Amino acid sequence: MRKSVSSVLLASCLGAAWALPPQLQLDSLHASLDTMSNNMESTLLGKDDLPLAVSGYMAFRLKNFQYTEPSPWVKDDRARTAVDATLNVNVVAMPNSYITLFTNLSFPFDMTGTYTNNLAKNPTNAPSNDERVIYDHSTDYYSSTLNEEFNVGVDIRAGVFGAYVTAGGVIWANASPLTMWERETMARFSWQYELYEDEKTVSTYYKEKSFKPVKEGGRAFWTNRSFGGVFGNVYQLPANMKAQFLVSQPMDADMATRDGLRMYGGQPGELEMIGTYDLRGNVYHGRVAKEKIADNLTFGLNYLGVIYDDGTVYEPEFSRQWLASEFGAPVLLNNHVGSFDVKGNLTPKLFLMADAALNMVDSSVFYRSTETKGFSDKDPSSGFSSDAVKDKWSKPEVGVYVKAQSKYIEGWPLTVEAAYFSQNFYSPYAITNPSRFPGWRKDEAYLNGGSLRYSANLTGVNLKLEPTFNRGYFDLQYGLHRQVVEGQDVVVFNYRLNGRNMWESSNSWTKHKPLFVADSGNYSGTGYKNRAGIEMGSADGVKQYRQRGGLYGGTWELWESFAAYDNAGQIADQEVPMHAKWESYFSFMGGYDIGHWFGTDRNIMMTALVALSGVSSTIAPIAVSEKQKDMLLVSFYGQFEPTIAITTKFHMVGILGLETFRSDKAYIAEEMTSTVGQTSDYKSQVNTFLYRKAPINFMETAMGLGFDWDFADRVGLHVRYKYMTHTDETVSVNDWHSHYISAETKAWF
Repeated sequence: MRKSVSSVLLASCLGAAWALPPQLQLDSLHASLDTMSNNMESTLLGKDDLPLAVSGYMAFRLKNFQYTEPSPWVKDDRARTAVDATLNVNVVAMPNSYITLFTNLSFPFDMTGTYTNNLAKNPTNAPSNDERVIYDHSTDYYSSTLNEEFNVGVDIRAGVFGAYVTAGGVIWANASPLTMWERETMARFSWQYELYEDEKTVSTYYKEKSFKPVKEGGRAFWTNRSFGGVFGNVYQLPANMKAQFLVSQPMDADMATRDGLRMYGGQPGELEMIGTYDLRGNVYHGRVAKEKIADNLTFGLNYLGVIYDDGTVYEPEFSRQWLASEFGAPVLLNNHVGSFDVKGNLTPKLFLMADAALNMVDSSVFYRSTETKGFSDKDPSSGFSSDAVKDKWSKPEVGVYVKAQSKYIEGWPLTVEAAYFSQNFYSPYAITNPSRFPGWRKDEAYLNGGSLRYSANLTGVNLKLEPTFNRGYFDLQYGLHRQVVEGQDVVVFNYRLNGRNMWESSNSWTKHKPLFVADSGNYSGTGYKNRAGIEMGSADGVKQYRQRGGLYGGTWELWESFAAYDNAGQIADQEVPMHAKWESYFSFMGGYDIGHWFGTDRNIMMTALVALSGVSSTIAPIAVSEKQKDMLLVSFYGQFEPTIAITTKFHMVGILGLETFRSDKAYIAEEMTSTVGQTSDYKSQVNTFLYRKAPINFMETAMGLGFDWDFADRVGLHVRYKYMTHTDETVSVNDWHSHYISAETKAWF
């Protein structure tokens, strides 16, 4: 750059002085050297000379679902096509070397039709039939919505001080595993093109996912949690210190109403914040850490609290649901978690992450006051007062998590994870929350618990061996965990093979808020024939505690729950068996490039994953069959994925998968209507339940083909087709077959 500018300036000067005698030309040239130097320096580009920068991407998506054999729970979603587009813009302003301003904006477009939105002016009214749910299925029925990225911030740097503060709708942050952390280690294959894949070429995308499928880290598996509010990160302080803080009012922490008008539980939103800050729930977080202890270690102190407004009790929808509960009065659970963590390399080949936490809950229990305004004997939910409240602090609950990664054996990295979480340890944004919905405070056992996701009341060890070799790799993983004390035999599992597509195809789908019963948006009133939970078909009880069984939405996934009864008498008497359950997981995953078999340097990668997992009431190191002694649920998961590099810019991918779930302890509760004492002048109708055994014997299959193509620089096309089936051997009405097609083109700038 300097040479080219100097040459131009020198040539200009020489040209201007060419008519002068040689000596005068030299004198003129020497006299102007200082000016030339200044002119040259002024042409050099630095960040102070670029005060504004814009980057982002445009994405166009098409999705089509068609159920050729529909189940009642998808009766109203037999066929659905959605076409949408998104423009994400990241704007950075740098007025000087010490300050950076930034904002992220998103402009979504729904191309599947127009609709009127009366709720824009009447937000408390029920939606009308002429309204269309927009592309990301915001069940708030807003006329326009926002994508994930919508915030603004400032970064300030001065000597040994550096910090940034950001505020907005979705803020991604983490602190420590037991206060603010996301953990899911189910591998993502090349088949799953994430909505938020980072910019990369097709060749790089396949190398990262086919040659070493991501299990932790990366955009699909990053360790951040999402919040809406204000977040500050002081990333540079004297003495190698750093700190961060968060003040948030996310919708998913609100167990009351949103904006004082609507129940959160009835209409989950798509984003962390839309509307005002009157959400009756606050999240406070703080962290102080010191880095470079013994060269490589970081020690941190963390706090996270979720605190609610006592005024919530005056909202009937909140207080009424507690009347049928064991408390008999409304309760707000204010949660406090403090932890001490350490992270870093003890040696160049030994990495350690550990976190020890204490959790305490301040239960605000409300009581009636006849002097309370609005009290009515006809409305038993009224009359509760924030003045008639008793705070009850729980005893401290303990959580410990340790992760060690060793690379002492060359090419054979080994990871060991050990955890202990007491019965009521509850940290809503930590790894102990198996879902991204922090209101699930239930006594449940999760399939693959401890191995893929953690939960409270759990202890055990997880081992991973992940060697790589020429042209391939394999991963061997084994986990065995046990509940610390006995809990209700309520078992929850998620569909790994087709769960995301099943959930997206439903009109109940919400991308970020996993609260809905999966068939709750079914207009016809008929739905999934679920195995019985604790509250069969009942809408009574506290929202966060309901365990009716059946399908539940997750974040890009689908869950199902049931109670493992020994006989029909237990379900009739509402006597849920209780055991300290064991959870086992064993998997093998491997990949090998066979391109050289065909004499080509193009990659032809064959990848496969097989896994066995189970939940049992006594120890079962390997789960093979539901007939094993005391086995509550057993599952097999297998997926084969071939990827072929046709060219460096065009890759093809296939999928062939099978997943099964089996349990011999599942029942169905069918509601029966009968008339008693019927005469011409008298008729009485009675609703009763008929309980019958219906063992779980589910089988899901998947077969598909797709491609990824860089058809221009920084522009790609990603197409997938999959044919899926679900078979329920004992309740055939739940069977379904479906076609799924998606196409997305993304242009980066």
